[in-house]
Amino acid sequence: MFKICPNCGAHNTATAKFCTRCGTSLAGVVATAETAVQSAQPTSENEASTANTAAVSEQSSVPSSLTSSSAQNQPVTPQQAQSQQTAQGPAPTAQPYQQADQTQQQAQTPPEEPNSTVEATKKYAGSYWRYLVDSIKHPATVTRPYHQYFGLTSLAITIVSLALTIALMTGSAVSSLPGAIASNVLMTFLKLVFLVAVLMIAVVAVYYLVVNGMLGDRRRSFLTFTTEYAFHCNWMVFFSVFTLLMQMLGMINIGSIFLIWLLLSLGSGLFVISGTYMLFTAQSTNRFDKIYAYLIVGILLVIVFLIIMTFGLSSILGGIGQGINDFGRSFNF
Repeated sequence: MFKICPNCGAHNTATAKFCTRCGTSLAGVVATAETAVQSAQPTSENEASTANTAAVSEQSSVPSSLTSSSAQNQPVTPQQAQSQQTAQGPAPTAQPYQQADQTQQQAQTPPEEPNSTVEATKKYAGSYWRYLVDSIKHPATVTRPYHQYFGLTSLAITIVSLALTIALMTGSAVSSLPGAIASNVLMTFLKLVFLVAVLMIAVVAVYYLVVNGMLGDRRRSFLTFTTEYAFHCNWMVFFSVFTLLMQMLGMINIGSIFLIWLLLSLGSGLFVISGTYMLFTAQSTNRFDKIYAYLIVGILLVIVFLIIMTFGLSSILGGIGQGINDFGRSFNF
């Protein structure tokens, strides 16, 4: 049984004489259960709506994690769950988020940079091969500028190929000799290769000095001059590599030896002709006659050859003599 205050609508006990909220006299108010139930229902609905409004405002101000945890503690009616699902839409799957994470990781991971040394080597090799092809097609005409080290590269390939060819040819011959004699032969061979390399560079240097100094053609540096010089005789690169391949494949016999000497002679002839061609195609600015310049080149080449042979050949001959002595001692001569 309840007494409802006619002033404020507060619930009071059946024996209350005054309202506990506003103090209004309850002397004429009759306590009845039906009235109390009917009057309590709107009040409870108002309180529920007030509580829902407060909860919504708190959910909008607090983090989503706290809201979800508090929502788990409160009971949810089927009507509220359906309305929330309709308002929020279908739950997103984890796949789009995984794809987004993978895309973000790929974007954050920097791409692998290629090795600069390897790339530069590939570029140099490709340009050098084009240089070789152009020199074979038109050995007398240099149509474009090339890398300044291409000439030295051609000379190095020629010298190394010939050196390996001779080493393989003599290796089988000295394999049965004692160790001291074999090492002596190897040292003599290395001296001979070094001597040939110095002689080739000296020949190019002599032509450069005459063209640059006497004729006054100063358009090119020494390295550029060497590149154009080798351009005219690049067939010797293919000849030397071909002989090396024949030796490695075991195709050396009497007929092939004749072919090898023929190819080596052609390569040497092209090397000499290239210097003469460079001399007579130079742009003379000193009005010095090119015939006299060619004669001076011949004299200088003879002098250089004698100097190199005097110091280099004497060391080689000394090594050969020491090898012969060691060979004689091995047989107790």
